[in-house]
Amino acid sequence: MEENNIIWPTPTPIRAAGAKLTPFPLSALPPVLKDFAEALAVSTSTDPAMAATAILSSLSYCFSGVYRVRGKADHTEPLVLDSLIIAEPSTKKSPVISAVKRPYADFASDWNERHKTEIFHAQAEKKLMEQRISELEKSDESNADEIAELKTRLSNSEAADFRRITVDDITPESLVYQLKQNGTLLMISDEAGMLGNFAGRYSNNLPNLDLLLKSWNGESYQSDRATRESVSLRRPYMSVCLAAQPYVFDGMMSSPAFRGSGLLARFVYCFPKDLTGKRNYDSEPVPRSVSDGYKRLIYGLLEKKFALPVSETREKIIALDGVSYGLFVSFCNDYLEHELLGDLAFCADWGGKMHGLLLRIIGLLHGVKCALDGKNPEDVRVTEKTFTDAYAIALYYRDQTVHAYGLGDFDAGTLQAERIIAKIKSRGLTEIRQNDLYKLCRCKLFRNAAEFDESVNLLEEYGYVKREVAPAANDCNKSGFTLYINPKLYAQ
Repeated sequence: MEENNIIWPTPTPIRAAGAKLTPFPLSALPPVLKDFAEALAVSTSTDPAMAATAILSSLSYCFSGVYRVRGKADHTEPLVLDSLIIAEPSTKKSPVISAVKRPYADFASDWNERHKTEIFHAQAEKKLMEQRISELEKSDESNADEIAELKTRLSNSEAADFRRITVDDITPESLVYQLKQNGTLLMISDEAGMLGNFAGRYSNNLPNLDLLLKSWNGESYQSDRATRESVSLRRPYMSVCLAAQPYVFDGMMSSPAFRGSGLLARFVYCFPKDLTGKRNYDSEPVPRSVSDGYKRLIYGLLEKKFALPVSETREKIIALDGVSYGLFVSFCNDYLEHELLGDLAFCADWGGKMHGLLLRIIGLLHGVKCALDGKNPEDVRVTEKTFTDAYAIALYYRDQTVHAYGLGDFDAGTLQAERIIAKIKSRGLTEIRQNDLYKLCRCKLFRNAAEFDESVNLLEEYGYVKREVAPAANDCNKSGFTLYINPKLYAQ
């Protein structure tokens, strides 16, 4: 007999586990990125996959709007990699994202400080032109040619404002402005809640996902609103790196706006292993030499990018060599077409973009390797080694995506049962009256006690709890149920 004199079975998973997950292939990363991902994982006691994914995704900002990688003559991909890291609360998402983000925020601050005088001069010049145009338009002796010339100069002038790299909690309207001013952006945050802004949080539940979709591939965007000036974006890019708790991910997967628009098919997914219970506070910090190496790489890439005009729309092309091109063709024809009828059939929207994902990862690895070697990416062809490394990473995200879409196949009852399990585990409960557990779990997921009771029935059916009639509590005349918790729950 075990605890509570109950012989406990191994609980049956509430939800299908999805694909078997393998570790992130760290050896496929260039040395500087590999060293930083490993050291950050040690420092924060987290799965290296979390740091590696955040590093790759944010790094894509350095190349967005600057390079595209070519598969064949009529197929190129920008180096934009959007990622969604899904992890439970208190799994160190914040320190990981913060460490990855820091060089980008520091560079923007340093660059703006160095160019402060130029920025103020450009702003003053723009204001003088606007004043002169206004004066000419009001003058009885105005010259149409002069007005036209001034307006042309004004429209062709570069954005006269301080540069932004990172954004987090931003509305669709503000995003249009920031992309107009900066050309490209990096949305990076340890919370994915701001995506609710695009799902209609502030617009009567009307989704506004168009710019998010277009900025993944640099498609032109036109914003025409009666209440504000029309804005035209010729080639907007935004790299997205977000971490989210499972309930946010569940909401996204069940959202017709996110799922039906194809937005979710544009993400790579990462479910890092939860090391809670095995972490050490006195872990080794990231060595200064490692963090400095990572910062130097990011600064070097950003210096080259910021040397280009914001309005630059001509992207350089990264090309594959003969061997890597042959491998890529074989991947598309022999592997991917077969997979789209197999495991990827259940996430065909994502699978249909996997060849593009592979090209993007190839371009990112190639760009970093060239930067470390002091070469221009457009002058060197992608090698077989780079293709092999990118392929290993792409397969990792393939498995993570099959897992993600498998988890997304759930109903409300599944979600409710999982929330009860999470509450039990967070409190370390071994037994509790059902009514008391209902009070702990009471939220918008449960409309009433009867609905909560249905979820408890499911948990008992799957072996998570055992319910017994309990005597009346001291504060009421009604008897109830005592729930005994399967101790094997804590071993999962």
